[in-house]
Order: sequence, then structure tokens, then C-alpha cells
Amino acid sequence: MITRGIRQFVSRDWAAVRASKDAYWGERILQLGPAEGFRIADELRRQMVATDPAWPDAASRQADLTAHVRLAALFRRAAPARRD
Repeated sequence: MITRGIRQFVSRDWAAVRASKDAYWGERILQLGPAEGFRIADELRRQMVATDPAWPDAASRQADLTAHVRLAALFRRAAPARRD
């Protein structure tokens, strides 16, 4: 019984699951506005702090900043989108 459940879970159509979640959250934020996106982010932050009160530590913050700086540099280097 447990093995069958694991196999069913692993063999799910994960692309369809992702598309469904993206559609749900996209529509929710479209209806409720940007504040809903911030509310969701804050709930995720609260959940993480409840799991690990020391989160985020200095190393996590530095890694996050480094990733954001790298992404910003990639955006600056990317060619602007053109609409023809």
C-alpha cells in the first residue's frame, strides 16, 4: 500500500501540477493585487522563522544578496525587448 502511494506520487504529471499552481497564484494576485503577493511572501517568511528562528543567518543573507547582484547584472547586460 505505501509503495503504491509513493509510486503514484512520484509518477505524477509534475509539469501539469506546476502549471496549475502558476495559474492559481497568477489569477489570485491578478484579482487581489500586488498586496496579495506581499502577503503570501510574508506568510512564507513567518513559516520559515517558525521552523528556524535563526533564519536568515548572515551567510544566507550574503548568499541572497550575491544572487540578486548577479541577476541585476544579467538584466543590465541583456538586450532590451523589442516589439515589432
